[in-house]
Order: sequence, then C-alpha cells, then structure tokens
Amino acid sequence: MKDFEALKVIWHNQITLPKVSHEDVFKKIRKAKNGLARRLLIEIIGMCIATTAILSVWWIIPFTMWTTHLAMIIFLACCLYYIITIIGNYQQINYDKLINKPEDYINYLKAYKEKRYVLNTQKYRLYSIFLSLGFLLYFIEISFLMPIWLTTLALVLTFSWIAYSYFVLMRIYIKKEESKLEGMIHNLERIQKQFEDNDL
Repeated sequence: MKDFEALKVIWHNQITLPKVSHEDVFKKIRKAKNGLARRLLIEIIGMCIATTAILSVWWIIPFTMWTTHLAMIIFLACCLYYIITIIGNYQQINYDKLINKPEDYINYLKAYKEKRYVLNTQKYRLYSIFLSLGFLLYFIEISFLMPIWLTTLALVLTFSWIAYSYFVLMRIYIKKEESKLEGMIHNLERIQKQFEDNDL
C-alpha cells in the first residue's frame, strides 16, 4: 500500500503544466500590472483631494483650540505620508525593465508583494491609530459648537467607518492585491520553467 502511495506521488509530480505562449503571459502580466498601477494612481489622486480639503477647512474655519490645530497637523501628516508612500509603490509596480528576465522579475515582485503587505497591515494599523487620534482631538472643539448628541453621533459614525475600513475593506483590498501579484508571479514562474525545460 505504501508503494502504491509513493507511485501516486511520483506520478503527480511528473505531470507538467501545458506550455503557454510567452506573448499571452506577458499580456496578462502587463494587464495585472496596469490594473494595480491604475488603482494606486486613483489612491494618490484621492489623497491629494483629501489633503486639499483639509487645508481648505483649516484655512477657512477659524479654529480656536490647540487640539484642533494639532488634529489638522496629524491629518495632513497622514495624508502626506500616504501620498509619498503610494507614489513610491506606483513607481515600483511600473518598473518593467526586468519583465523579460523572469527569475529577476519574480524576485522583484516577491519583494514588492512583501513590502505592500507590510504597508497594508502594520503601517496601515499605525495610520489608522493616528487618524483616530486626529479625529478625537478634532471633536474636542466640535463638542463645544454642536449639541452633545450630534457630537456623539458624529464620533460613533466616524469611528465605525474607520473600524469598518480597517477590519473589512482593508482585508478585501489585501486579498485582491495579493491575488493579482500572486497571479503575476505564477505566470512568470511558468515562463521560467519553460525556459529551463528548453535549456535541457
């Protein structure tokens, strides 16, 4: 029985994937890469709009408490950090000088995937904490300007949205991005294997 199981394992390991066209694989990789780059570009534009809105509110409304000014500084720091980081990620995903060198590009994409995972988990957690702190400071002054029930409602809605973004939307985002990057890596590994088989 053990010999039969061993034979099954050997048989399954001998099965090779059908050969794929290099052009088709590169088209798929470019399509996935362009999709990721487009999404990052939308994020950059969205953050630039958010930064402009925060600056406008800070300039137009005469806030009197230091906590609100500190909140605005925190909001702007979060936005600028995010913009700078995403611009770097955008440039990295658009780097395609290695696309014709599957092994190098696989290593490059794996490093990029790891970097994005750290950004989307650990760094996003810190980003969410600072954003939450900014809103807490901001709502101190707001609580003097609005009825307490309205301030409480605004606080609950704001922190519910932050929690929903962190626990639900971000997980969906990570899953989709990881899937696209994994697909690119898998396709490159198939091409690399074909190169190796041709060399034999």
